Amino acid sequence: MINIYDRHRFVSKRQLAKLAGVSDRTFSRYLASRRHIFEEMGINPHARLLPPQAVKYVCEDYCIDLPPELQDPKAATMSPLYRNLIRELQLSTYFNGKWTRVTEIPPDF
Repeated sequence: MINIYDRHRFVSKRQLAKLAGVSDRTFSRYLASRRHIFEEMGINPHARLLPPQAVKYVCEDYCIDLPPELQDPKAATMSPLYRNLIRELQLSTYFNGKWTRVTEIPPDF
């Protein structure tokens, strides 16, 4: 799953620990080992809510897949990478032994 981070959403440390499938204490120890990185971002180590840039870092570093309700679905369709991928797929796709043109991309793509 590709995370599409919502630039305006803060996420609690407890919620990230739950998404990672670890205890709050384990997650706190992980965050403490990265304290210098969060200090460079200007984040208080005792903050309960992490800002979007910290959420992005934690999800990428700890391999956490965000659920759809915590992501920004509009960002995916506006991304140049997404647009280029869709255009390439629409131009030519090999399906059932022949080259076809895709006219509709399913929403769960």
